[in-house]
Amino acid sequence: MDERLRATLGLLEKVTLSPGEILPADIATARAAGLTDRKILDATYVCVGFNIIARIADALGFDVPSEDLFARTAKLLVIFGYRRLSGFWTPGLYNRSGDLMLRMSSLVVKQPAFDPYDRKFRRLQKAVLSGPGSLAPAIRQTISEGRPLSGVLGTYAEKVSQHAYMVTDEDIAELHQADYTDDQIFEATVCAALGAGLLRLEQVLRAIRLAQAEGTVSADASLEESCTPSMIGAT
Repeated sequence: MDERLRATLGLLEKVTLSPGEILPADIATARAAGLTDRKILDATYVCVGFNIIARIADALGFDVPSEDLFARTAKLLVIFGYRRLSGFWTPGLYNRSGDLMLRMSSLVVKQPAFDPYDRKFRRLQKAVLSGPGSLAPAIRQTISEGRPLSGVLGTYAEKVSQHAYMVTDEDIAELHQADYTDDQIFEATVCAALGAGLLRLEQVLRAIRLAQAEGTVSADASLEESCTPSMIGAT
């Protein structure tokens, strides 16, 4: 197996299974294998996306596509990549002119201020946590942040975040008995899944910053405009 692929898979296994154990040494290992911080972050975002989607699918019992469909989709990804298939070039889904202005501004003031991934994730967070919905924004925020929430909804949200594959029809029935609607259950599921994904992203970004601060790896220009303090909080 290619050393870069081995290092990537090793890191992403931690992202999925044990995000709290991601250390600067993991970043150093990936960098030593030839990965840039930009590539590490690219892979992390893909992994985080699947972590979110898988939790929603597991909790709500989505049908799994056939192996043939997976195979055909994989071929398209190899040919076109995630960027085009995710709507990057679709008018209205990505404000490229606005991002260009942000990038030019960051170059003038010599401060990192541009990250297209961060921009999209912030729009996603805003839509999920404070957009129109059946659950109060405060409840959605609480679920996303993994803070304690009383009652059956709190128990359900924690299960989605930690062990979504263990959600059963009985869990959903219990929520219905507590007068939660399908819309509210769906919103709680998405909030819990999003929170689990963001936690994993933050752990990788924090490890990158710590690795640079400790001198384990040198600063990587490929990520100078991606790993902003506002995105990861204090380290």
